[in-house]
Amino acid sequence: MKFKFKRNKYGKELLIDCEKISEVENFTKDDTPFMVNFHEIFFLTKGKGVFRLDDERIKFSENSVLLLPPNKWRQWEHVDEEIDGYFLIFEEDFISSFFNDPFFLYRFHYFYNSASPSNVNLSEEEAQAFCKYLEDVKKELASLHSDSDHLLRAILYLILISINRIYSSQFKIAGQFFENNLTLRFRKLVEKNIREHSDVSFYAAHLQVSKSHLNKTLQEHLGQSTSKLIRQRLITEAKRELLYSDLSVAEIAFELNFSEPSNFNRLFKDFVGITPKAFRELNSN
Repeated sequence: MKFKFKRNKYGKELLIDCEKISEVENFTKDDTPFMVNFHEIFFLTKGKGVFRLDDERIKFSENSVLLLPPNKWRQWEHVDEEIDGYFLIFEEDFISSFFNDPFFLYRFHYFYNSASPSNVNLSEEEAQAFCKYLEDVKKELASLHSDSDHLLRAILYLILISINRIYSSQFKIAGQFFENNLTLRFRKLVEKNIREHSDVSFYAAHLQVSKSHLNKTLQEHLGQSTSKLIRQRLITEAKRELLYSDLSVAEIAFELNFSEPSNFNRLFKDFVGITPKAFRELNSN
């Protein structure tokens, strides 16, 4: 199942929403995989279980935060106890257009950092602070004013920055919040084009830099070469197809523009350690 954002839920077009989980019927009852076209943040104040994001299994408990980018498969795989908390959802344009920064959400250490976890744990004090912010969002959505967009963006901005600080500290991530702009442009370009283009030349040309300059920049800021970053992202796309589609391994290889299935099998095994077929069998429900 794929869900789109309900932009006119509150009578005017808004690209943000927030609800209390206990007030939404059957929020975690359905374990069918689903996908959305917007960003989601789940603030869980009660309960525990396992949430699946593509092939990542995220264990959550009280005061966990799940940080979920769009266009990845989601699934409530296992819920041990009834959960409660809040979910905050928004479209990228709601925040990036305000700052006139198309790479705004790529500046955080979560959402688009495939090397890091998609969750973070809060202290009791931190959890209470976020709950207050989320109640402020709900209150504003319930009684909109002419300047509500600005207030809601301000609260969302505060939430995103605060999570980034906690995330960076918890996982000991070095580096500046505002990363190198070429790195951010590369990340976003890969997200949009990985299924059609996996060659370094394509990305260097579109970014209007030499392949050597791009490689040097990515090595400096991400610690990996251009080709390895592209291949890693391609493997992520392959895993998604293996887990959530009925396509054969050969069909997936051609979907991802491999010239031969054997080339796909070899690359997948180099990165994952097992063949695509074995990965699918190992992770089948």
